[in-house]
Amino acid sequence: MLKLSSTMVDRIARRPGGLLGYLLYRFPLGHKIGFDLALRRLPPERNDLVLEVGCGGGVFLRRLLKSGCRAVAIDHSPDMVANSGRLNARALAGGRLTLHEADAAALPVASGTIDKVYCLNAFFFFPQPSESLKEMARVLKPGGRLALVTSPPAFRRQIARVSASMAETMRFDEPETLARWAHDAGLVPVETRDVAGAGYLFIATREEAA
Repeated sequence: MLKLSSTMVDRIARRPGGLLGYLLYRFPLGHKIGFDLALRRLPPERNDLVLEVGCGGGVFLRRLLKSGCRAVAIDHSPDMVANSGRLNARALAGGRLTLHEADAAALPVASGTIDKVYCLNAFFFFPQPSESLKEMARVLKPGGRLALVTSPPAFRRQIARVSASMAETMRFDEPETLARWAHDAGLVPVETRDVAGAGYLFIATREEAA
């Protein structure tokens, strides 16, 4: 079991930065299964405006942009925002991508403008989970969808075997808890699927206007 300081947990996971953060999030091999499943279950379309909350090094963002969609991406790590911009420089220069250093609970995005929101392997670090979900719901168009990958309580022991400090830093939410927060935010759960070795994928849609 690793004994990581809170500073090191920040550097490699909660607020990645520096060379180590760059390497881990430029080659996020452990996230690939979740990325693949999210794209299969909620593929972006060419005319979509999508939002990625917690874009990390920009690897999943690059896959989204291959569809021809436009994208907005946020991360609270300035290093990750910079790395995402470098990896997706052509889309950024061409006006198809906008990047922000921002908090998930205060998204710098206009209400009702986003077709699809993606939040993969980041939600378990958000200190205000219900408020963050409300923000994701707020920016979605009526009928827009959210794809979120996070970890259930059963994963706590697995993470603790790698790093006790990491397990103490993360939050492990039951799918039922996430569904309740989503409902409170005005979202309707669509499906929940296991992501092998990485938690579960939760998809929800914003309720249509009455």
